[in-house]
Amino acid sequence: MPRDIAVIARHTCVLLARDPGTLIAYAVMSSTLMAVLHPVYQRMAGPGVSGATSAAAGTAVMFTLLALDVAGEQILAERDWHTWDRLRATPARPVAVLTGKALPLVTVFLALQALLFAEAGWWYGLDLTAGTWRLPLLWLAWASCATALGLALGAWLNSRGRLGAIADITAMITTGLSGALVPLTGLPRWIGDLAPALPAYWAVRGFQAALGGHPAGAYTRAVLAITAITVLAGALAALGTLRRTHRTA
Repeated sequence: MPRDIAVIARHTCVLLARDPGTLIAYAVMSSTLMAVLHPVYQRMAGPGVSGATSAAAGTAVMFTLLALDVAGEQILAERDWHTWDRLRATPARPVAVLTGKALPLVTVFLALQALLFAEAGWWYGLDLTAGTWRLPLLWLAWASCATALGLALGAWLNSRGRLGAIADITAMITTGLSGALVPLTGLPRWIGDLAPALPAYWAVRGFQAALGGHPAGAYTRAVLAITAITVLAGALAALGTLRRTHRTA
């Protein structure tokens, strides 16, 4: 299985490198939006939370969610190019296929988050050392969660149009209701009550906790919640892949 995963991961890297336009656009747009939103976050930041932390966390979460279609595309493209049957014909199991697809995507989402937080540190003086090991661990957890969600969408949807529409709508609604785009203190109370049901809420809260804006227990709860969502999304992706495999067998 490790060899199968390595082969599929290398293949996925080639596909991502051939068409990097969307990821480059997201990197540029996220940096621009963070610069625009930073003054707003600075004025609305709660006690113990800097505007730079909120701006970096919010834009990182938002654009990682917007990139869900990039993850789902890795499944749909195989079917559109009629190469899914070739993958089925190999000894690789569905779990190996999904893992090989996931590893490069996790790396890309990690890089996007690291870039935004590094820019926040450079431009706005965000102290990244305050996060110690907690910040990289949360980057990894959130990158894995976004990857699992995207692969699940790709495994269950049948067209790129549906994938793009559902991924974009989900990203914008989740971002808006979780406090990633606008702090929850500036939103109606019912949104604050709904927010804990959304993965983006836990990502933003985890970033704030990692950098010192919340009690230590908030960080642990955020990581556990994100991990639980990742496991659930990964299981859905595996079920969708198995369903597709049996249907085409």
